[in-house]
Amino acid sequence: MPFVDEKNARAGDYQKTIKKILLTNKCPFCKENFKYHKNPILKKKASWFITENSWPYKGTRFHFIILNHLHRVKLSELATKDYQAIISLCQWAINTYKIKGGALTMRFGDTKMTGSSVSHIHAHLIVPKIDRKTKKAVLVNFPIG
Repeated sequence: MPFVDEKNARAGDYQKTIKKILLTNKCPFCKENFKYHKNPILKKKASWFITENSWPYKGTRFHFIILNHLHRVKLSELATKDYQAIISLCQWAINTYKIKGGALTMRFGDTKMTGSSVSHIHAHLIVPKIDRKTKKAVLVNFPIG
């Protein structure tokens, strides 16, 4: 399985970055290759960390990604302590940024199934913007498949 899937990359700067990564044949989320991401690591918990997504989805107020420094693809490769680290980092972001609601998603496995551009297991903590007129959350499109 390739490390990145350019078919799932959104157009523009992100797609250009994924094409560049594809040529390296290295996982951009693994610690030794984590150089394409533009934002700082905000907090660490064991081998996991949280950062703001460099290419957030349209309509988000906050879009964090939670990653493991080690290359893992399948859920079966995670232990209870991994899930605890993910939840701990989410709770930290919720408290720090005073998040009232959002969504937590995790992509794992074959990118043809997940819609992900990177095959390294990762989670998204997504908080939508609020429409000023309607006072309702703006729809955020999180593609799967």
